[in-house]
Amino acid sequence: MITKFTGLARKLPSSIYKLLAQRWIDYEFPRHIFIETTATCNLACSYCPREKIKADMDYELFKSIIDECSCYGPRSFSLHLFGEPLLCPYIIEAIHYIKAKNKRHTILLTTNGTLLNKFAGRLLESGVDRIIWSWRRLNVPFSSETIKVLKRIGMVRILIEETPKEEFEKWSKFPRVEIKHLHNYGGNIDVRDLGYKVEEPSKRYPCYHLWFAPAIRWNGDITICCADPSGVEVVGNYLRGYNLSTYWRSSHLSRLRESHLTSNYIGLCKGCNVWKTYPDVWFGYQKCLKHSQVLV
Repeated sequence: MITKFTGLARKLPSSIYKLLAQRWIDYEFPRHIFIETTATCNLACSYCPREKIKADMDYELFKSIIDECSCYGPRSFSLHLFGEPLLCPYIIEAIHYIKAKNKRHTILLTTNGTLLNKFAGRLLESGVDRIIWSWRRLNVPFSSETIKVLKRIGMVRILIEETPKEEFEKWSKFPRVEIKHLHNYGGNIDVRDLGYKVEEPSKRYPCYHLWFAPAIRWNGDITICCADPSGVEVVGNYLRGYNLSTYWRSSHLSRLRESHLTSNYIGLCKGCNVWKTYPDVWFGYQKCLKHSQVLV
């Protein structure tokens, strides 16, 4: 899972982490897949650039995606992009389907928390591996059952620029906490307008997503990552015969990987700062053209 992947970077020496991460890369098929089970959301967060769409992924399309992924051994899944996954009418059924295809599949669910009181018990029984509650000020406090479920399989994500000081202090004491800065969603928002005051690292490094985690939008569009709210980098559509294995072996992705390894960022990646959300998995000597041709 992504949370374990990034957590290792904080525990291991950089060189060991990079060696392990590179061994984990699968050039046949992605390790982690973002699937937008619904594009519908019941909030309007100031920093979110998503298209205001109310639509669910067709369940047969969802199953066909999981079927393809399951041909490549255990994978991990995030069942969200820019919608609230608990608004998906078949979300529990979707979790059951993934686990039925392979018990070693892992599932990450990121939610705004507005429906957790309704779903907490069912989610725990469903077999979902991790629930991330991205902190929001809720009109109705969490029930005791919800708190128990969060303590068991949950994590609280705190966005520094959005969380009031008193709430930050309260939830930062939770058993599992992820503290993050806002990112700019592929350059779609100016985070400085939202209180972001952190200087960007002077040296950029290749983004995790191009080697580990593409995304599929609610309508079957395949895009390079989870930070593409308008489908700028859509490379094909599942319903028109283009699938993940095709994309993962494509010349398009090879060119993108090469551009990152040579610090010549193109397309959506050019103005994006999502890359710094994940650790660097490459050694300096690998970030040049002659090595990128081997790596891709």
